[in-house]
Amino acid sequence: MKNLFYIKGLTVFLTLLASTVPADTLRIATGGHYPPYIYNPGTERVSGLDKDLMNEICTRGGYDCVWIDLPMGDIFPALARGDIDVVTGGFGYSLKRDKLVDFTCPYVLRGDSIGHFIAKNQKIDLINSRIGTLDQSLFAEAMEQADRNVYAYPTEVAALNALVAGDVDVVFGSGHMADIAQSHSGFYDLGGYPTFSGGSVLGISEEAPSLLMAIDKLLADISTDGTLGSLHLRWLGSDQGDVIARCPSLNALT
Repeated sequence: MKNLFYIKGLTVFLTLLASTVPADTLRIATGGHYPPYIYNPGTERVSGLDKDLMNEICTRGGYDCVWIDLPMGDIFPALARGDIDVVTGGFGYSLKRDKLVDFTCPYVLRGDSIGHFIAKNQKIDLINSRIGTLDQSLFAEAMEQADRNVYAYPTEVAALNALVAGDVDVVFGSGHMADIAQSHSGFYDLGGYPTFSGGSVLGISEEAPSLLMAIDKLLADISTDGTLGSLHLRWLGSDQGDVIARCPSLNALT
């Protein structure tokens, strides 16, 4: 019942937000804590590469920006409906997501990223086990494509809690999830599995092609003048250079 009230309340909130914001306001949604892209979402202490990047975009584009933190499972449907304008937080490109929304060129090049299997037993049958993952994540997509027995959770912490409770046999997720597990005793990192990300991208509603063009132009300017490289260096530890110049189209990602 609590979940039902939450969903209804979220729908009403997003509907009111969509009807009251002026045209030059960007409603930016994140899908939870995901270092180094987003720390402390939904609070005044929000920070990270994507926070700095969107601040730069908002300043240069003259936008008033409103930050919203949504459950991971709600974020792309909300963008597809036009309830929010931009999705950020280290999201990787995928064909499944591209069917729902549009994407900018990648502002961080990642290629294949590695997900981690975490269990409470070092001897686990990874083929037939119940695998917990973050809902609507590339990690969930990778396991579904591998035809595994997947259980989706709203956060990676919730997936780890399900592992502790015995609801799943193993969890599969990001390096951040692995770091959380390693900070507690009783977890084993069973190794990695590749997930194709195509790079970190900003999601834009398909109903806002002019906004996509405007943000792609701002990204190009931020990349060309070295600002993006400085953000890479600050948050990722290395400057990837003018990455937007290397993105002639999203066809290269597919």
